[in-house]
Amino acid sequence: MEKKDWTAAQRIELCGHIAPLILSGLPIDRGLKAIVSDLPKRLQKMTLALQTRLENGDSLQDALASGTRPESRSLFATIEAGEISGELGALLEGWASMHTALAIAKKRFRIKLVYPLFSILVAVLAIGFTIHTLVPQYRENLLSLRTAVPDWFRYIEFLHQNIAAWGIAAACLSVSPILWFAWRRCSFDPIGWPRDPAYRSRLRAHSASLAAKLIQSNVPIGITKELTSSSMGVLPSQAHRLSPASLTVFTLLENGGLDSAKAIEMQQEISRFSLNQAVLQTEAQARWVGYSVSIAVAIFVGLTYVLVVYLPWLYLLDQLKQV
Repeated sequence: MEKKDWTAAQRIELCGHIAPLILSGLPIDRGLKAIVSDLPKRLQKMTLALQTRLENGDSLQDALASGTRPESRSLFATIEAGEISGELGALLEGWASMHTALAIAKKRFRIKLVYPLFSILVAVLAIGFTIHTLVPQYRENLLSLRTAVPDWFRYIEFLHQNIAAWGIAAACLSVSPILWFAWRRCSFDPIGWPRDPAYRSRLRAHSASLAAKLIQSNVPIGITKELTSSSMGVLPSQAHRLSPASLTVFTLLENGGLDSAKAIEMQQEISRFSLNQAVLQTEAQARWVGYSVSIAVAIFVGLTYVLVVYLPWLYLLDQLKQV
């Protein structure tokens, strides 16, 4: 399999298999050759291609993580930090776990979108059926009373005559904001920074964990800071995207106001806090979408029933009273 065909999901899954090999002390190329037959078929060709490149002298970074995508930049920096600190297995495992958790969170988010989408569909069908059923009856009742059909009722009749087009347009307009929001939370800005707050928090958790490993290995602060920011997948000039707490720790280390042991402890605590924050943000997004859609559907249904059902009904009662 050519490297250009590798997807982010395949790289994540393969890193999940490579990390235990490294932690067990096996050489990566030999370890891959030993486990390739046990891997899923979707990974076997990729594993053999990676093994061949490693045997030919390519580095793990070039063989697995080269590319311009944010995920590739993040993996490239993670591998480099792991090789410098001697914690390659642990950092690769953390990188794979982060993206696996992201995939699970995305799946749960999509499942929670089913109810809002179903509510929109039911609302459109219910209103469409009501318009289709009641409008002709209102017109017949008005004519039976020998009452002129008011001008405003002609707009309702126009809606009745084009009920199919109205239903499609209403459904598309209602669903489009949800689909746009779901797409946006999975996209990146021009510098490679994810627009999803939960994704950002997970990247910051990974970068803080990586920083703790590098500090523990006495890597110079400049290199540590550079690799830490690159591990989030952003461009090298975007170090300010790090967690403010992590930046503070680096500043204190540079100024001699913090010892390494305390800095490691603080970075680990920042990592735990960011992970918890990511979980809360994912849940909050799902609740916000559900509540917003429920309120919008309630308003839409209420206004439609008032204009299409109750207003003609009140006008008809008034005409009956006069008769």
